[in-house]
Amino acid sequence: MNKTTTIILVLIMASLVYFSAGCKKDDGPDTVEYQMQVDTVTHTDTITVGELFEITFYGPIGPNDCYSFSRFVPEFGLQSMSFTLYGIQEKRDDCAGSPKYMNGGTIGIEELTAGEWNIIVNEPEGITPLNSTLYVKE
Repeated sequence: MNKTTTIILVLIMASLVYFSAGCKKDDGPDTVEYQMQVDTVTHTDTITVGELFEITFYGPIGPNDCYSFSRFVPEFGLQSMSFTLYGIQEKRDDCAGSPKYMNGGTIGIEELTAGEWNIIVNEPEGITPLNSTLYVKE
């Protein structure tokens, strides 16, 4: 065999190995968590110590069926509470359906101390957080 034939055979073998491997799957995760935007919240403005405080959230989850609500993350400070909501986007090509919304996701908080509580709902970067107050009476 001459050098040219050997080089051609090596190139053909290398091409077969390369193309037989197929498309390489993305090594990234199959889902991505993102911070949701909240349009509005509803809650009572006054409760008594010992009562359950419920706050309800409304807003877009995502543009199609590849998006879903994931979790609430509450954080507490001195007479303040903040909430961040997260969704999950599935990475797939067959995302059908119409936009999805959170139409009343509720979280309950117990054992709040007396006084005025500042409520902050964190929003994605560039969007002003929502603020409201709750008065807890003795």
